[in-house]
Amino acid sequence: MQSLNSERQGSSPNIPLKIENMTLKEKINADYIAAFKAKDTIGKSALSGLKSKILEAEKAGPAGTELSDADVLKIVISTIKQRKQSVEEFTKAGRTDLVEQEISELAPIEAYLPKQMEDSEIEKSVKNIISELGDTNISVQALTGKAIGAFNKKFPGMANPIRVKEIIMENIVEKIIN
Repeated sequence: MQSLNSERQGSSPNIPLKIENMTLKEKINADYIAAFKAKDTIGKSALSGLKSKILEAEKAGPAGTELSDADVLKIVISTIKQRKQSVEEFTKAGRTDLVEQEISELAPIEAYLPKQMEDSEIEKSVKNIISELGDTNISVQALTGKAIGAFNKKFPGMANPIRVKEIIMENIVEKIIN
């Protein structure tokens, strides 16, 4: 029989947590509780906001349905994008206090992104996607849009979207020239 403590985490022996099989939402909740207990105000604030967005999305859907990890990942990506835009706006407005707060709260949220792909991995994937699309009779913009959509569908949140677009553009231009 396996030790009960090997299946539990945290100080309370009455709360069993199956770490290996946790959904992304469960990980966020567990990390929020840990940040709360550790009095980590930055982590608690960032994860509280993320939890509320997940709850809003659940309430917007059919009653009694849980969000999938893919849905939660979309919320994480959206939250990161919003915070980065806020940093830009606060920087333009000269609000360094708010810039610092947004930047510090980004790190706990970015921890939920999947491992980021290297440029070489992105390049290889983009070449495969472009060859799969194969339609060179459409405009560069349309082909770029289709390639970005296909990449994001296959590799959600696994690469910087700006870098992905740059690599796709380079490969489309290269394909047109050759």
